[in-house]
Amino acid sequence: RKSERFHIRYIQHRTQYTTTILPSTFAASKNKYISTMGQQEGFNEVLIQPLQQFAKDSIHLVKKCTKPDRKEFTAIARATGIGFLIMGFIGFFVKLVHIPINNILVGN
Repeated sequence: RKSERFHIRYIQHRTQYTTTILPSTFAASKNKYISTMGQQEGFNEVLIQPLQQFAKDSIHLVKKCTKPDRKEFTAIARATGIGFLIMGFIGFFVKLVHIPINNILVGN
């Protein structure tokens, strides 16, 4: 966590620097600066870091993925085709049963 230590040191250094150069009349603006830094850190923790982690995980996933060989591809294509056929027959039979029931209920 070298970056966290650097960030904390930078904030401490920045706070000391603003304390030494600002007169006492600007103490309120110094506190406003420090609270803005706190809000920025919260923004980083809530939005920036999760997005960076997601991007890193996505890149890792894409690098790990491999192109399927011919045998694996045909197995996947066959399974997908069978799934489409089964869903088509289910839809056909539901529609086939629905038409007479609808005619009985509507009474055409």
